[in-house]
Amino acid sequence: MYGTIARVKVKRDSVATLVALGKEWDELERMRAKGYIGWEILWQDAGEGRACFITRFATKDDYWKNARSPEQDAFFQTFRACLEEDPEWLDGTFNQWDTPFGMMPAWTESAKS
Repeated sequence: MYGTIARVKVKRDSVATLVALGKEWDELERMRAKGYIGWEILWQDAGEGRACFITRFATKDDYWKNARSPEQDAFFQTFRACLEEDPEWLDGTFNQWDTPFGMMPAWTESAKS
């Protein structure tokens, strides 16, 4: 699984718009976005409006194909208008670590053998 965690600060007067935008994306874009698995939000206890969006796709290629699409760019422009500043993006591979199926990250020597 591949995706991103976006750390954001939502404008106080844009929370309802942001929630509606998520529902709209789910209704209109979910089927277009090949490999899309899910999208979650974590509202941080510390700091009003602070949140992390967690988005997962089946593969890195699926993720980047969606991220670079005109449809996603249009969505992002509306999403960005709800934020105080640009998101901090943390792109990478999602992996379980609390099960026997946990794997070493690709950049380690253990993963290369």
